[in-house]
Amino acid sequence: MGANEGHPAAWLTIGLGLAVAVLGAMVPEEASPSTARTYLWTAGNLAVALASVALSSRPPWAALLREIGALGAGIVTVRSIASIEPDAGLGPSATEASTRDFGMRDLERLALALVVIGWGTAAILDALAVFGVAPSVTESAPLAAASAGAGSLFGIGAMALLAFGIRRLELGAPPRALVVASVSGVGLLVAIMLAFATKVRADAAAALGSALAAPAIVRLTRARDAWVVARRGRRLLTLTVFGGPVVVLAAIAASGHGASLLVLTFALGALGVGAAAPRLEETFLPMKGALLEALRESRRMARDRDARAAIANTLVKLREASGQIPQAGNPGHSPELWMLHPTRVCTVDAAGYLREREAELPVSVVDIAKDEPHRTVRVDVLRALEVRRADLRPLLRWLEDRGALFATIVSESDEPDGLLLMPAGRRGEALTIEEIRAAKELADAFVAVCQARSAHERHLARERELADQVDTLDDELARLRHAASIDNGRHELASSRLARPATVGIYSAPSRLSYDALERRVEQDAPIVLVARAGIDPVPFIARAHLSGPRKDAPLVIVDGTSSREHDLERWKDERRSPLALADRGLLVLVDGAALPRDVQVLVARALLERRPPWEQATPLDVGIALTSTMTPDALMEEGRLSPELHARVEDARPIELPGLHERAEDLFSIVADRLAREGLRVLGRPIGIDAAAFSRLVEHPFEGEDAELATIVTRLVARVSGDVVRAADVDALGIVEPPPVSVERSERKHANDG
Repeated sequence: MGANEGHPAAWLTIGLGLAVAVLGAMVPEEASPSTARTYLWTAGNLAVALASVALSSRPPWAALLREIGALGAGIVTVRSIASIEPDAGLGPSATEASTRDFGMRDLERLALALVVIGWGTAAILDALAVFGVAPSVTESAPLAAASAGAGSLFGIGAMALLAFGIRRLELGAPPRALVVASVSGVGLLVAIMLAFATKVRADAAAALGSALAAPAIVRLTRARDAWVVARRGRRLLTLTVFGGPVVVLAAIAASGHGASLLVLTFALGALGVGAAAPRLEETFLPMKGALLEALRESRRMARDRDARAAIANTLVKLREASGQIPQAGNPGHSPELWMLHPTRVCTVDAAGYLREREAELPVSVVDIAKDEPHRTVRVDVLRALEVRRADLRPLLRWLEDRGALFATIVSESDEPDGLLLMPAGRRGEALTIEEIRAAKELADAFVAVCQARSAHERHLARERELADQVDTLDDELARLRHAASIDNGRHELASSRLARPATVGIYSAPSRLSYDALERRVEQDAPIVLVARAGIDPVPFIARAHLSGPRKDAPLVIVDGTSSREHDLERWKDERRSPLALADRGLLVLVDGAALPRDVQVLVARALLERRPPWEQATPLDVGIALTSTMTPDALMEEGRLSPELHARVEDARPIELPGLHERAEDLFSIVADRLAREGLRVLGRPIGIDAAAFSRLVEHPFEGEDAELATIVTRLVARVSGDVVRAADVDALGIVEPPPVSVERSERKHANDG
């Protein structure tokens, strides 16, 4: 060791190297084994470089160790740059598609070759000196080592800049590559300053500059937040480019004698560069940071309480940032703010006025953007993948038609609320992560606006829809009312037709008593039991009473219990054919209901009791019931003809007995006259009357067959009448009544006339 090797500064430097080695060995627990080895290697290299700087002489063995460490550190540094983590989304695929001739693999091999050749040559020369193979190369080894250090830093910086260009379509890689280039430049500046301003040898200074840069580069390439790296890296690059020459000149000036004033001047210059750094940074921003500044200012504008003013001012500001100058007839492409649910788009015209309209947004733009960094789809990325990804071409055409630069989703959660579309204008450079993040922050500033306006539009649309529905329902209600009135008219006409025979001949006291009792039961909407002797048709009386009751507009359904068709249980269960369904809201008349099968009677009774039909129905069953028979319900149940279930439904109804014709002498003439007139019109085309003598014959007839017998007699009389009036002779000719006895005087007069 030389005379100065025991100097306290040397021991201090060695101690500092050991401290760096210990700190470098502190690897995060989540780091992978390869990352841990990288950290340890670069820290060890820095420790060796620091420890060897203080040596006054240049022992070949120390230089060899330093060069081997620098070689390893250079290799891991190059590999760290080549393995910068790719972005999520389409960026890495776009990089691969756009760099088919010369990609990151080729760049990595080239940089590794440069590092290996430089440091390898220096290490070989010192190894030859250490092992005494070629002691004469000792003098050329320092120059080779200094050249290797400077070349390594320059090569790593150049690799980083080339990586910046190759991976320009990604967002995380370019800022990391740029800051790596800056760190390489700083390392080179440190080496130059040490070489000129101190007594450190050039090769040791170059090795130390390289050793200082390596761990910083390795950690920066693995930094989690690329946005922070971009901001700080741009500041470092600015200081390196603008302040580096000043520092180098100051170091050179400091190496001379009597240069204090000159050094002070350079120091003030460096201070000025630092103060002006924020403005100088614009040099390294696309379009001198116009878009980034516009996005930040637009975010402040978005806080305006007037939503329309906030949208209009923001879109105008973004259009200005794109470099477009609206002209008459050529307003250019306007930025667009899309609002979803429902889909509407806001733009500004040449005068800066907000325009809002309905439009259709491709679903693919949201589907693709949500998987991209900061939920932003970039047109230059889509262009790079146009050949490989046919599914992206429609979206690319849609964006190009709008002159778009990028489109960012407006959202505060996974569900999108809108889309912010920025026109490219005169922009030619790729977007930076700072611009994309600022665009996302601006887009998210419109979340409340998009949600509020979307809710407003939904409410208006809902109001219009409800108004249309109300109009439609009014029309439907009018149609249903018209249809219901027609149906009610049909029901009333049908009931009137059934009631026709009972519209005449209800004058006698027995008839009035029976009919009034029937009418009261109908008005009370209570069960009805009508007892009529054989031959009496009870349906007309029920139909006439029904027309005066609360269900007069509802259907009147007649079920003939003696008909085999009504004995089919499945028909009663069919919601389309069942008499229960047909009589819903109306009156069901079971004529001779005791003749129905027992299971049908039970089904009807249960449906009436539960007000529920034997099928699924949302509304309750509403059916009035009338039962007719020739006997009372109690007598029918005693004989086993009426089921107890159906009897229970009508047991509270007092039976109403219809009088026979022989009990209705006052009604008989009007009944006979009405039937003769109608039968005459039907058969002869003219009404037929009856004289008093003929009627006096009929009034004495007992009419044991009731209405049925009377109908037969009327039919026979019309068939044999010779004129327009039925005579006594016509009645006598039927042989249904005995002719009155002839007096002796009248008989003799008749014989005399005959003689």
